[in-house]
Amino acid sequence: MKLWIYVTVLLLIMVGVSVGIYEYTVSSSSSGKSVPVVHVGDKISVRYYGYIYYGGERRVFDTNIEKVANDNATYPKTVSYKWSGRFEPLTFTVGSGSMIKGFDEGVRGMKLNETKTIVVPPDKGYPFSWAKVSNESYHQTAPAIENMTIDQFYKRFSHSNPSINSVYRDKMYGWNALVLYVNPSKNIVTIQNNPDVDADYMPLSSSSLVVHVDSISNGVIRFHYIIKSVPILLPSGGIIDAVYKDHFQIDFNQEVAGKTLYFVVTVVNIESSQQTP
Repeated sequence: MKLWIYVTVLLLIMVGVSVGIYEYTVSSSSSGKSVPVVHVGDKISVRYYGYIYYGGERRVFDTNIEKVANDNATYPKTVSYKWSGRFEPLTFTVGSGSMIKGFDEGVRGMKLNETKTIVVPPDKGYPFSWAKVSNESYHQTAPAIENMTIDQFYKRFSHSNPSINSVYRDKMYGWNALVLYVNPSKNIVTIQNNPDVDADYMPLSSSSLVVHVDSISNGVIRFHYIIKSVPILLPSGGIIDAVYKDHFQIDFNQEVAGKTLYFVVTVVNIESSQQTP
């Protein structure tokens, strides 16, 4: 065989090998088909869980993965986490504005079945407002006799139909209160707060927040808060997320507002908006 024939065969072999390697890197299977990639305009479905950090601890605030939702040891939850009981994939159109900006941008370029951790900075996540943050003194007062609407009563006592002379536990303070007067037509409920002096009450199911009653005189109950750990979700929806020497902070923003968010995302379906030639 002549020299030029050997050279030609060798070149053909080299080209074939290089093409084979290239096809391997971009293909999802031996069929040579390229892996679908997420583009703007595509309708995609994802599995995910999102978490934030509190004092160096990772806490999950949302997920559509049942295993993550059920496992509080491996995936501890934020105080405002709500069990949905629904675990379908999240489906949305990329670039439609239906998702927060950082999440939407983070899935772009992902491949089908790829798992990726998306880091969302605060300015591309959920907005934060200082107008929704209040500073509270540890030492406070409450009236012994108190008037409120029926809706306010429900938020404090979890009962929508209070009855006269009935005793209910106050979720705000932890002590019991006696209903003195009810007038549904005027939307008025009058209660008598009945704590004991020098007693401790727990408004929540945990001991992280304690109300200690200091005194009761002239129709005024004086008490102070003992805060053992944060964050604490209050019945009002606010979160005690910082404590200081002479006051503590209640944040009525979403728990994720103003924080760096982390999403572990797997793309499970892509409906491409690209036109196939």
